Amino acid sequence: MIDAISAMRRANEISKLGLGKSAPNPIVGAVIIGNDGQIISEGFHHSQNGGAHAEVFAIDKAGPKTLGATLFVTLEPCNHQGKTPPCTKAIIAAGIKKVFFALSDPNPIAQGGAQALINAGIIVEQGLLQDEVSFTNRAWLGKINNSRPYITIKIAASLDGKIAALDGSSKWITSEISRSDVAILRSQCDAIVTGTGTVLADNPSLTVRNVERENFEFRPVRVILGKREIPIDSKILDKSAETIQIKDSDLGAFIELAKERSWNQILIEAGPTLNSAFLKAGLFDEVFLYQAPTLLGSGLDFASNLGIESLNQRLNLELIAADLLGNKDKNLRLHLLAVSK
Repeated sequence: MIDAISAMRRANEISKLGLGKSAPNPIVGAVIIGNDGQIISEGFHHSQNGGAHAEVFAIDKAGPKTLGATLFVTLEPCNHQGKTPPCTKAIIAAGIKKVFFALSDPNPIAQGGAQALINAGIIVEQGLLQDEVSFTNRAWLGKINNSRPYITIKIAASLDGKIAALDGSSKWITSEISRSDVAILRSQCDAIVTGTGTVLADNPSLTVRNVERENFEFRPVRVILGKREIPIDSKILDKSAETIQIKDSDLGAFIELAKERSWNQILIEAGPTLNSAFLKAGLFDEVFLYQAPTLLGSGLDFASNLGIESLNQRLNLELIAADLLGNKDKNLRLHLLAVSK
C-alpha cells in the first residue's frame, strides 16, 4: 500500500515530466489510488497532449476504477472553463471520494476548485508537501508573483571563474557530463537566451540533444540579444528551432517579448556582458554554476562590472545544492537561488 505522503511525492515527480512543455500553464502531476492502496493511474499536464489537465488524464486512464478512489494532485483542481472544461466536473463525475492537493491555485480565474469539490460531498485536504511542490513548480509560481518569466543563468567556468582562456578558447572548460546536464536544463525552458558576442565567438547551436521524456521533441526558442550582425551560416540560425534576434541592449525589450509569448522559464547561456546585465538588473531567479577542477589565472570572467564597490553591496545568493558530476572527469555543479532584498 502507498501512504499519502508517498502518493503526493510521486505526483510531484510526475509533474516534472511537463517541464518545458506546459507554458503558459503550471506543471501538474496527478496520482489516483484505489481502495486497496495501490496506484490505479497517473497523469501530468503538458501542451502536446491537446491541453487536458493532469487529473483528467489520470481519470481517463483509470476508467471505472475511479469510483471511490482517492486523487492526489499537486495543484488545486481548476473550477473554470478555459481551453478545457473544469477539472472539478471530471473529478465529481468519476466518483472520486477524496482529493489531496498540495498548492492552492494563485490564479484568481482558476480558484474555487476545493470548495466545488466539497459542495459535491468530496473530502478535500490541502497543503500536503506544499513546500516540496512549491519548489518544483517555482518557475510558474515565480512568473505569477513577479509578472515576468523565471530566469535561470547557466555558467560553465574554471575554479577561478573563467569562461574562456586569454586567447578566447572556451571549448571545453567543463566535462561532457556537465554538458549533458545542461541539455536537461535546456529541455525544461521555453527559451534560451544568448548574446551576439557568444554567437560570434563560439557559434553555438543552443538546441536540446539526447534528452528523452515521453516522446517529447524539445525546441526551446533561441533568442539573441545585441546589435551586431551575425553570419547567416551561424548554427543558431538553422532550422532546428525558432530563432529571434532583438537588436537592442535594453533588457526590457526581451522581457516584453517573453511576456507576449507567455514563457514560464528562460535559460541564459551567455558571456560576461549579458550575464552582468541580467545580474546587475536583478533579472534572475537562480544560477547553475558548473565548475571544472582547473585554473586559468587569466582570461574571460563569467561576469564583469556589477557596479559593486564594497562588500555591503555584494550580490548574495542562497546555495541550494552542490553536486559532483561524473566519475573520472568530475565537475562541481552549484545550484543557487537569488535572495530577495
